[in-house]
Amino acid sequence: MLLDVIAFSFLIAFLRGGRVKSIPTFNGLAFLVICILLQITSGFFPSIGGIFVSVAYLALLLFFYFNREHEDIRIFMIGWFLNALVIWLNGGRMPVDIEQAKQLPYPIEPLLNGTDFKHSLLTDQTVFPFLADIMHMPFPIPRLISIGDLFIMLGTFLLVQRITNKPISLIRLREGKNYAEKY
Repeated sequence: MLLDVIAFSFLIAFLRGGRVKSIPTFNGLAFLVICILLQITSGFFPSIGGIFVSVAYLALLLFFYFNREHEDIRIFMIGWFLNALVIWLNGGRMPVDIEQAKQLPYPIEPLLNGTDFKHSLLTDQTVFPFLADIMHMPFPIPRLISIGDLFIMLGTFLLVQRITNKPISLIRLREGKNYAEKY
């Protein structure tokens, strides 16, 4: 989902004169690995995939917690919280607006017949439907996104800027260059 956001973020960073000098070290990296493995596993067991996805979100929360000192990680956490909330309150799957999904160039049969392991149909019974995947993003990779996804994309952009030694702080915008020199 984020490959285009990552590529765009690096393009902007390089245009701003950024260079990758060193990859930041992250604490609790094992939790991130566990999260990825659980997400992959959920695809092999679609009937209980929601349980794997829910536990994966808990592992991701621990990874974020151990790295919370970074502003970009805190923005990721907002997106994580919004997505986790709607997923957990709706049976472990992200609700999807079917009318928006019909605009995608992907088959929607798994969504319609309930075999999609990560998504469910948005209905009148959906809790917090405004947090579900309800926004169609046609370019560059067609997909549906949620409000939480927007925060995750912003966090990705800011993380890449930090990795390329051109950090952007939404909190310290007035400090400008002084903030970049500190880090």
